[in-house]
Amino acid sequence: MRAVAEVADAERFVGRRAELAVVAELLDDGSPSRLLHVHGPGGIGKSTLLRAAARAGRAAGLEPVGFDARTLSVEVEHAVATVLAGAGPRSLLLIDEIDALGSALERLRDRLLDELPATARVVFAGRRPPGPTWWEGGLDVVARCQRLAPLDEADARELLAVRGMPAERVRDVLVWAGGSPLALTVATMSPGNRPGGQGAGALEERLTEWLVGEPTLDVSRDVLEVASVSRRVDARLLRSALPGRSTREGLRKLAALPVVERHGDEYALHDVLAAAIRARLRTEAPAREAELLRRVSAHLADRARRGDMQALLRLSQLLETPELRAAFANDPSDHYYADGAPSEAEVAMFGAEHGFDRGTDWQELLAWLRRWPQHAFVMRRREGHAVMVVCMVPVAELADVGPIAQSLQRAAELTTPGDPRSFGGFALFADGPAQDAVESARLSSGALMVRSGLGDVQTVMLHYPEPNRRPPVSSVTRRVEGELARPVEFADLRPLGAVGTIEALVLAERGLTPQHDHAALLREDRDPARIAALRQRLEAVFGDDHDEVRLRRAIELVHLGERADEAACLEELHVSRRTWFRLLQAARERVTAG
Repeated sequence: MRAVAEVADAERFVGRRAELAVVAELLDDGSPSRLLHVHGPGGIGKSTLLRAAARAGRAAGLEPVGFDARTLSVEVEHAVATVLAGAGPRSLLLIDEIDALGSALERLRDRLLDELPATARVVFAGRRPPGPTWWEGGLDVVARCQRLAPLDEADARELLAVRGMPAERVRDVLVWAGGSPLALTVATMSPGNRPGGQGAGALEERLTEWLVGEPTLDVSRDVLEVASVSRRVDARLLRSALPGRSTREGLRKLAALPVVERHGDEYALHDVLAAAIRARLRTEAPAREAELLRRVSAHLADRARRGDMQALLRLSQLLETPELRAAFANDPSDHYYADGAPSEAEVAMFGAEHGFDRGTDWQELLAWLRRWPQHAFVMRRREGHAVMVVCMVPVAELADVGPIAQSLQRAAELTTPGDPRSFGGFALFADGPAQDAVESARLSSGALMVRSGLGDVQTVMLHYPEPNRRPPVSSVTRRVEGELARPVEFADLRPLGAVGTIEALVLAERGLTPQHDHAALLREDRDPARIAALRQRLEAVFGDDHDEVRLRRAIELVHLGERADEAACLEELHVSRRTWFRLLQAARERVTAG
């Protein structure tokens, strides 16, 4: 019977060609690889890949020996003894669920490297990627790391076909499952169910039973719904999403569920189960799902505006459209991370390795990094190799250290004079794979906001010393026009700022607008309804003293009736150009504030 099950499992295995190539390298006697770390979220197919690795190992002449780390002692000596008891000179040790070992994992790894013969191989599988210390002491030569991503559409279709999914249901399942092998598999085991259709609730029950062993969870449904919408939940968010409710007991029960992971004071529901609950919500109660999304977004945006950078990251992760996620979502990366300011020695090596030290402005770039180290950071690959060096300085702090700084100062005068939430700087990209530039650029926006402590950034101006070495041009950036010694790219997030822009995008995906969409009142059009609504808003937010009247007049000159030219605005208010822009920005913020 076991042999029948193994044959069936092999016949149903699809995709994972890149991952199997890494396994083949591990098993090759001519390769230095001895240890492989496979990681990814629950339901992504880690255990399935381990079974495929066992089959490949057996075919290569190794003897697979499997362990579940949840059954191993966290006492390293006992764990080592248990594993070595089943190991031989040509063993392929497969250790699943390694997160259960906690801090004992690296000590177990080191003991196995010390005790096992060089002819053996080890594969670890867990949810979290290894930390930077995983590669120390030359282990990068013998250790490999492989992240399991969702299946692409072709492989997902093949999995559904192999498991007998009717063709007319494939599209719905693909959209709902998002490439998760667990979701795809459970959908094929529910012949009468259709994600997003009449069987969405039954599919949720089947997933719950698969993951927990019971069709229902011991926690109120509305708490689960909030957890499915927000991805991560803490006490404050739950209270905001369910106003007027006592949520303490609900959070306690949520935290106790076996399908929930704790991250500090936040709790994350299993991704696949969360997707199933959202599918049921959108089918059976779309208005409720929309309202929960609005409340969660508003809560996170409010926290972000008050300086909670983690709330801004969580808000960006609510985006669902792939293009928007690529541009804005600060999903953590398994392969890249932001580090602090680089040392002078590392900068010198980086410049020499990638040709920046031969550029006209190299000395100025060094001057930036010496003068503003608190505003510099490095994006690195997981093993520590630098792929991007960034220095982003608040425009108000810029000083004349060379033509790059001069160009950024001039660009600021042309676009955002006096704006305290504007940044200018440069980005140096390593000469490497395009993925390095794309991922490091995506993560650097979040790193900038976290390091500056300023989530509601309004504008960003960037100079690329090597213009052919940069991420793809974004729809939110443009070249600053004018006489500039060096080219400057400009990202304008006004009047909403980074927080408001992301909140609006999250809601727009569902055809919603922020609860108080005051920014729409500042559109450049002559719509009478908008103009009337703006007049009402001005009455509500501005008082009658001199300063208030001046702020109100700044809005009227630009956003009511025919727009006055800049010279007329300066003359009427008797202010300098810099003061004019500062007044206009302050007035816009008053109008758009929630």
